[in-house]
Amino acid sequence: MTMIDADAAKRIVAEMLEEAETRGGPACVVVGEPIDFDRWWVQGYQSRAFVEDGDFLSALAGNGPIAVPKDGSPPFALSAAEPADVHIARLLAEVEQSSPES
Repeated sequence: MTMIDADAAKRIVAEMLEEAETRGGPACVVVGEPIDFDRWWVQGYQSRAFVEDGDFLSALAGNGPIAVPKDGSPPFALSAAEPADVHIARLLAEVEQSSPES
């Protein structure tokens, strides 16, 4: 089984952001380090203009972080409507409920 480490998770998110930019999205960069949430790494991102130049008019608002499953499953965006730890706790509970061992 593939296990994604923190450095790989950060690279995966950076590649996703680059791909989104090629499709017309704003130029974005990862911010901070990935946070370890049991089965997932969670990585934040922000617009390049805001991070590099402090251009607050270019800051992203309402963008949730990206969750990168450690097992190599496809990454997905988390909601910006609640803190990442709350969203991840709910996802973990759902996974555990649907597990055949439950």
